[in-house]
Amino acid sequence: MKSKFAALLVAGMAILGTAATVIVNADFKGEWNFNEKKSKLSEGRFRMNASKIKVSADGDAIVIERTSTSPNGETRTSNEKITTDGKSSESTVFGNSKKVSTAAWGANGEELTINSTTNFERDGNTFEIKTVEVWKLLDGGKSLSIDNTTTSPRGETKNTFVYDKN
Repeated sequence: MKSKFAALLVAGMAILGTAATVIVNADFKGEWNFNEKKSKLSEGRFRMNASKIKVSADGDAIVIERTSTSPNGETRTSNEKITTDGKSSESTVFGNSKKVSTAAWGANGEELTINSTTNFERDGNTFEIKTVEVWKLLDGGKSLSIDNTTTSPRGETKNTFVYDKN
């Protein structure tokens, strides 16, 4: 009898322990505006940050619309739909350049890491840019922080872009 009770007790604790570890992922949905004062920017003239980001969800995918201004003043919008299950997602950015991304949630559900590779062609030459973005919420969800590491033929650049929620 004691062994049955002990077995039931252990099974019950295992079930409760499993229920207690359910992770709720951070909710990045909304419209976000770039805040240069809160951001940590590297030296240099060209940063690939958006002035606005709009985030929505589609099933297990994050849908990201990034609006930026080119060096010549043109407004550009790119759209990405990236699954968060670690599988590759492809999008077209900067005209007809292909960007392949994978995304996965951190163990605590508070960070989303997006790894991307974009292939560009310029003057008949092809080059590759690799980007790692780590997304997390700050200030109780009022701000979105994106730690961005970009590796290109010109070297590595690190920035932290902070966006405030509308």
